[in-house]
Amino acid sequence: MNVSSLRVTRLQDWAFKRCDLAADWAPVELPHSPFAARPDGPHHWQGRCLYRRPVRAVEPDRFARYTLYFHGAMRDATVRIDGEVVALHTGGYLPFEVDVTHWLRDGREYLVTVELDNRDNPDVPPGKPLAELDFCWYGGLYRGVELRAYPAIAITDAATAGEVAGGGIFVRTISADRAQAQLAVRVQVRHWGASPQAASLTVEARHQTTGAVVAEAQAPAIQLLPAQSHSFDLALQVARPALWNLADPQLHVLEVCVRDARGQVLDERREAFGIRHLAVSRSGGLQLNGERIRPRGTNRHQDHPWVGYALPAAAQWRDARRIKDAGFDYVRLSHYPQSPHFLAACDALGILVTNCIPGWQFMGSEAFREACYAQARQLIRRDRNHPCVAFWELSLNETAMDAPFMERLHAIGHEEFPGDQMLTAGWIDHAYDVFLHARQHERVHSWRNGDQPMVVSEYGDWEFYAHNEGFDQKSGAGLRDPQTNSRAFLGDGEAKLQRQAENHARALDDLLGSEALTDGQWSMFDYPRGYEPLPAACGVMDVFRRPKFSWHFYRSQRGVAEAGAAVFIASHWLPGSALRLPVFTNGDVVELYLNGQLVGRQTPDRATFPHLPHPPVYFELPQFESGTLEAVALVDGKPVARHTVATPGEPARLSLTIDWADTQSPADAPDLLFVHVEILDAHGQRCVQCSDAILLTTAGDYALTGDTCVRAQAGVASFLIRKRAGGAHGRLRARHEHLGEVSRELEPAEPAAPL
Repeated sequence: MNVSSLRVTRLQDWAFKRCDLAADWAPVELPHSPFAARPDGPHHWQGRCLYRRPVRAVEPDRFARYTLYFHGAMRDATVRIDGEVVALHTGGYLPFEVDVTHWLRDGREYLVTVELDNRDNPDVPPGKPLAELDFCWYGGLYRGVELRAYPAIAITDAATAGEVAGGGIFVRTISADRAQAQLAVRVQVRHWGASPQAASLTVEARHQTTGAVVAEAQAPAIQLLPAQSHSFDLALQVARPALWNLADPQLHVLEVCVRDARGQVLDERREAFGIRHLAVSRSGGLQLNGERIRPRGTNRHQDHPWVGYALPAAAQWRDARRIKDAGFDYVRLSHYPQSPHFLAACDALGILVTNCIPGWQFMGSEAFREACYAQARQLIRRDRNHPCVAFWELSLNETAMDAPFMERLHAIGHEEFPGDQMLTAGWIDHAYDVFLHARQHERVHSWRNGDQPMVVSEYGDWEFYAHNEGFDQKSGAGLRDPQTNSRAFLGDGEAKLQRQAENHARALDDLLGSEALTDGQWSMFDYPRGYEPLPAACGVMDVFRRPKFSWHFYRSQRGVAEAGAAVFIASHWLPGSALRLPVFTNGDVVELYLNGQLVGRQTPDRATFPHLPHPPVYFELPQFESGTLEAVALVDGKPVARHTVATPGEPARLSLTIDWADTQSPADAPDLLFVHVEILDAHGQRCVQCSDAILLTTAGDYALTGDTCVRAQAGVASFLIRKRAGGAHGRLRARHEHLGEVSRELEPAEPAAPL
């Protein structure tokens, strides 16, 4: 048999059918959702659905093993080949692999059918019924599926090999500073062939950008018997390493090559990693490569309107960019394993991550507990080489967990990831390396357990939303005054948006005066829930990724040297607008002008916000006067940024923008993009008072996902469009009943920064 390295074929095109509908099979492209998840409420379908497509082995004389690799299928899966059941799998967030060598090695075409059931299952985390859940799990083949062809001697897959602290390629940083780094590398190979064979291993660590070799090592040849596995352990020394950090996230690639006795290549892989070392304690704080840092952070749910979890890679990257651009360097992936594409983006952008097993306010049977243990292991095996992952939340969020359960999960973390870079985290102060504490539980300043560190898991929402005592989720009893909570849709008006930003500013200021390592405001994006008909309007951006006032507050917390100058007037400046005007800036002083006349000069309010890097600036205006407000931020007496808000006139025209977020999808991959149609007056000012209907149509390689006619919120109607794989050209046309239409051509070269 001729040898060849692992070959991966993306299985993107499938036929789809829902078992509750009489409709025939329909062609779909992965990633795919079995239903349209409306952005204005759950309406989430639960049931059985089917996917099918033909598969054929590629060059069966060159490969010894064939598998179907599922990156994410929600949730109870039955895989059939020509009608015969070949695999059963439960658990929708992590990958699984099905060996299909028995069928495909003859070179014939076979029909693969995947049956998925996303109905409630208390034995599968998160376990809680969807109708009682504070998030949604959707369904379908929402991540990619691959046909993998393995050579006779091949490097295994980390997530599916079933090896404790092994399988695939595992790169650990033992120590790292500016002078030197020590790395430990473990690589598992397996013999899938029929006769004994020698195998040796070489590894080269290269800088990802320059390609320069920074370290290399070789393991002597060993003799492998059929069906035998072997793990090679190597040590690498890197002189003057380019370290991964939040401001300059340097990445490396480990090139691994397996050769036979004659030096012929049997298999080779490339694995991205970063050289970085974390240390945590209450007294020493969070130290990255020996430097103490205090990142600000957020929480993320990964769903998008209409498609749920079914996001292509570019959409995952855009969310990470939005988080970084908002001024956050840390994100908690609440409350389940999220896409590896998102983690790769966090690696590249310099965002620390808390990685979570699925769970929220539910403890199930012994089968459920065993599933939690298994998912903890698989999560670590899948994501252990991502330098962004700082904390592993091997804990069920807000769930009563007994001591043996927590102790087992903590032990699993350290079994799977030996050394001091495994930091388990949990919301109950028992066993875990790091204590996760939500601000609403009111122990941020009083909790202490020796030198154990604390991360604030959530803040900014619940402490302003409901009382800790007497709240009833089903009836809503115990809610605080809705005018003072932090939940605000963009269409709710400036008073609610100002209140959200004010609450977040006060909460963050409080936390920065604590000894917490970092924190995660709740939340980055609005999100739908199973138990509530409306989305949770907690986000600093809405479900269509439009920023609220609070987004600008967080962005202003970065320094001018770090992120450029920022200034933002948190007002719509309409009749009835608040005359106490908040301005968010990282400048020293703000000058405010109304219709060209100086209103005043103010400095940041450090008396109210002593711990914020850049407190808000407030102006008291005597009365409302229609016209234009302009804020000018100054540093060392010089203007560095300007922002204007004008009282809008009558609607006059439309403007159409596409939110690329500086990210272009590969030409052969599908994409999802948000489209925003603004209603403007004659001077180009957005008519925030407008909620008129806008109709959007598409042509070419782009198709609309969701409603074609949408009412504007705060003067903007938002849509979601999908680009087919291989597509490049399209045309969008937006129309208003009285304002006419606007169109836009889409060309492949439009985005500036490739993915």
